[in-house]
Amino acid sequence: MICGLVFLLTPPSKNYTFVLYRLYCLPSPMDKNKISQALTAGLLAGYGGKTEFHRVNRGSFELKSSHFEDGDIVYHDEWSNGGGQEIIKVDGEMFTRVYAGGVLGDSKEVIPKLIFFIQKLSNKTRLFSDCQLTDGDWQYQYKIIDSDSGITTGKETIKFQNQIVFIHIFVLSPIKQ
Repeated sequence: MICGLVFLLTPPSKNYTFVLYRLYCLPSPMDKNKISQALTAGLLAGYGGKTEFHRVNRGSFELKSSHFEDGDIVYHDEWSNGGGQEIIKVDGEMFTRVYAGGVLGDSKEVIPKLIFFIQKLSNKTRLFSDCQLTDGDWQYQYKIIDSDSGITTGKETIKFQNQIVFIHIFVLSPIKQ
């Protein structure tokens, strides 16, 4: 993790004063690579059929869950039809990706198409940069909305014949222990 301080220089008269304005921490490029690899491996394991889906209780809520471990990667996902949370642990560091949204309407074709796009884009989507892919009448886009202080917000949309049929909003954030 790379951290830094931002100072403002204020001229109260001729004596300039430095005032602490903001502390920020960003994942280093190496951390982002590890985070990306872990989230992608876990997501693809779930959609690729390598993990079993289970029903779990979180408080009084019944959710679906998948769990994946490979070497130093631990991935856990819990979700309902409206959103969920993925948690990873790599080299002792934890990170989460929460998501909310889903299919607009009742089309049964959207989720298989979502799985198709995720498998095709694998380590490019739902992470730290924009990506898009078109397949016939279907358009997929993941766009970064904001990336500030190590927290990234993204928006995933799927269009069919130029009409939005699926939306997910993502927040990616380190977990401080």
